[in-house]
Amino acid sequence: MAWRPTQYLVQGELDNTAPGKVTGWMEFAGMGQRLRFDLAGDFHRDIRGAKIRFVGKGRRHDPAAAERMHGMALHQTGKAGDITAGLPPRDYADYPYIEWYSRENGRVVLELEPEQVQVIGTPVPASECEPVSREEQGRNLAGFLCEMARNIG
Repeated sequence: MAWRPTQYLVQGELDNTAPGKVTGWMEFAGMGQRLRFDLAGDFHRDIRGAKIRFVGKGRRHDPAAAERMHGMALHQTGKAGDITAGLPPRDYADYPYIEWYSRENGRVVLELEPEQVQVIGTPVPASECEPVSREEQGRNLAGFLCEMARNIG
């Protein structure tokens, strides 16, 4: 139901320093160029207002990666899903979890280990922001499922 290319992730950086917007890039094995991100939404409170850098375990020249990553759009637009480093306050997962709803590729999820993620900058104090709305995330998932059903016919 979701595209889960974690094993092909080489590295990336996502930026939520502008409220309501997530931008950045990711490199995946099997792809000759970086993916660029322009998403609506925010990180979870543990990292909201900061950037995150992360490294994956993907090898740039993995022979299986090109086939598995075929069809991944180089420009990802849509909505941020649950994006957290798994730090307190834990509003979602207790490990790094990066999810987005792409107009181009649907739902995409990366699940990482804590040592793979570095927080850059100072997040907005958790006491000054609301948790990511579970209702809104539910609507994001429902919208994805409806679009998938439409595409199937």
